[in-house]
Amino acid sequence: MVILRENSIFSHNTHNMRSLISSYTGMETSISNEKLRSIAGALLNNLYLDQEVPKEKLAELTFESEFQSLLEPQEKLIKMSKKEHIDSFFKDGTLRLGTFKDYQKSENEEIGDKSEGCLLVIGRNSKRTGIAHISSGFNNFVFCCFDGEADQTLVGKFDYDDYFFIDNPNGFAQAIADRLPCPNIYRSRCVYRNDKVLVGTPPPNFNFYKMSHELRNLVNWGQYFIKPVRFSHQKEYRFIWELDEDIDEPFLMKCPEAVEYCSRPAY
Repeated sequence: MVILRENSIFSHNTHNMRSLISSYTGMETSISNEKLRSIAGALLNNLYLDQEVPKEKLAELTFESEFQSLLEPQEKLIKMSKKEHIDSFFKDGTLRLGTFKDYQKSENEEIGDKSEGCLLVIGRNSKRTGIAHISSGFNNFVFCCFDGEADQTLVGKFDYDDYFFIDNPNGFAQAIADRLPCPNIYRSRCVYRNDKVLVGTPPPNFNFYKMSHELRNLVNWGQYFIKPVRFSHQKEYRFIWELDEDIDEPFLMKCPEAVEYCSRPAY
């Protein structure tokens, strides 16, 4: 038996749009990875589910478990910006937190990403599988960094002219969270994929039959850290602060407590 719902939109409630679901497919069986690649490929390319999907259209899958080894930076964690903004941060803790909406509409090809927060999520347990197209992150503040040695060429591509180091990512993230405040903090290196498809494992009692905002929980927070492969040169490390309400615009805040976890390069 297959349950199929398409072209429906659901939000958390009438006031908060923490996730939008544009389509949902539920199946009373646990689908293999090979079959998931085919189904996801069909959905991403607007193909029929009952026909064979060409090999080049099979979807690339990302699994929640992959993020377990990505929580810490591999190298130096660098925040690129304009020198005047970095001066302000080290003076009184002034920081700008972005939003997914902000990145979706940016015209800078290194910053703008219309797919930010949008992906195909697949929840699969031992008995059932659910697949949904979602848009999320409406209640998230985002702070993006570079995980690696300073690259002046890349700094210039972002239209920046300076950078600083985040020496203690956990302390930095918590200091900002205490100022907001927010219930959840996520941080991780990003993964870069040809397709934004995340496979998760919902709990045994997960309701695959109910069309609601709970479908966003088919997968975990890894949904915020998958980016198109064309951005792979950025080696992005991302901080996410998840609030209890939706966010319309970026936030310019003062958090002097965060400064102690950062340092400037010795020029």
